[in-house]
Amino acid sequence: MAERSGRPVADERRTSGQVGPGVPALVLAASLLAAGPAEAQNAAPGAASALSQAADPGLTGPLPGGQDPDTFALRGANPALRGGLPRAGAGQGAAARSGARLRTPPQRRTRAPTTAITRQATRQGTADDLRLRPTVQIPVSGLPDIAGAVPLLRRRPIDPLDPYAPLGIRVGSLTLFPAFQQSVGYDTNPDRSILRRGSMALRSQGELRVDSDWSAHSLTGDLRFGYLTYPDNRNADRPDGDGAMRLRLDVARDTKVDIEGRYAISTQRAGSPDLNAQVRDRPLVAAYGGTVGVTQSFNRLQVTVAGLVDRQTFENAQLSNGTVLRQDDRNANQFGLRLRTGYEIRPGFTPFVDTLVDTRIHDFAVDQFGLRRDSSGVTVRGGTSFEVSRLLTGEVSAGYLSRHYADSRLRDITGPVIDGAVTWAATPLTSVRVGASTGVIETIVPGASGILTRTLVGEITHDLRRNLRLTLTGTVINNDYQGTSIREQGYSAGLKLDYRLNRWLGIRASYARELLKSTAIGSSYHSDTYLVGVRVNP
Repeated sequence: MAERSGRPVADERRTSGQVGPGVPALVLAASLLAAGPAEAQNAAPGAASALSQAADPGLTGPLPGGQDPDTFALRGANPALRGGLPRAGAGQGAAARSGARLRTPPQRRTRAPTTAITRQATRQGTADDLRLRPTVQIPVSGLPDIAGAVPLLRRRPIDPLDPYAPLGIRVGSLTLFPAFQQSVGYDTNPDRSILRRGSMALRSQGELRVDSDWSAHSLTGDLRFGYLTYPDNRNADRPDGDGAMRLRLDVARDTKVDIEGRYAISTQRAGSPDLNAQVRDRPLVAAYGGTVGVTQSFNRLQVTVAGLVDRQTFENAQLSNGTVLRQDDRNANQFGLRLRTGYEIRPGFTPFVDTLVDTRIHDFAVDQFGLRRDSSGVTVRGGTSFEVSRLLTGEVSAGYLSRHYADSRLRDITGPVIDGAVTWAATPLTSVRVGASTGVIETIVPGASGILTRTLVGEITHDLRRNLRLTLTGTVINNDYQGTSIREQGYSAGLKLDYRLNRWLGIRASYARELLKSTAIGSSYHSDTYLVGVRVNP
């Protein structure tokens, strides 16, 4: 009804404190369009203003250039009328003849900052794709280098709605997000040994994130490589890096193929029980491999079959007296087959059962101590993936593992396993991520069959401002050398502050504290690392 009780009723699309144009203004707008540009320019300014408000009822006032029928707002108001509008060149000529000043299109409104942050926190999902998760871990006893990436937690995704987020480099249908960082600081214990010898620290790091924009299939990847230099202790210089590339092929509506390639680079510390000697520098350790899996959906039932291949290599160590300690007998290949079955009870809640059968084969049948370290293992886990209101997402599981060694002198390893990754968007500005992992790492310590390691990682991120982010990280590691009395308990905590000047330039400051307590003589250590640097996102 246009009137009620003899009083006119304002259009419901008006903003607070305004009266909408109503039907008469729309009729007047249509007549102006039919009359042509010359008559439109001579029309009353109030009619053009009413028409601009009708085109965009969310605006609180007339649009810039509202008196010109060739404005952006008028062209976007009704797609059916676009064909009746004059071309850009004709509009400019008419404006020039009438003496009207050309208007610029109105700027598009941006979303509220809390909206972008909330969407970024709730869309991260599971921290890792646990269905195809690699089982080989970096075989280095001690703590991971907290100056690099935190293990088990996938990096926070980039939200295009964030005004400080990098836009990336477009290459065909792929978007590349490179990043370079140079930091300088001080490390109280670069060797990570019981003998502390501090040094200035220089860290260089490069990263590359890849995202595809395909209607079908998907290609994503995260690659990182860094190098730490200590001018006052050059023997402690070391590289580190990790990364993975994932390709999803949508073969059919209910069938997809997942392909993953991965790598990890680290070094052995001088006080590691596996070395048990004073070395000049830190030997390199590399782990790399791939996975190919097929997932078939039968209505709510999902079945995944995946094959895994991984390899570990160790660099020979040079002792302080100049002799070479061979470690090629530790090089090994791992082959595995994974079967996972899940049933979606309701959207966002899918319980599953996961079984992994694998075998590890070393390059040499017998190591330097005369032990045959080839082994085979079985791991059975049960758990669920979940998503609660897009605020709490992740996957948790628990089970049991058993590993049998070819040499009867090496004790079999059995025990419970706990794995998972959970993300919680606590507030629009705060997110919490927790990850856990259990596995068996190879070792050559005499009498030890393997290292049963349990890792727990946590991260809290809070945006103090739109361009100022505070991150707190923590890691707890427990290493149990099966068959010996060696036990290691490690803790690390870190604080990181990121200040983004614009989309491509930022400043990062960080502090890390590491502490390892070991029953092995000379293996314990603690260190503090301070770094400040510049981060560039081209």
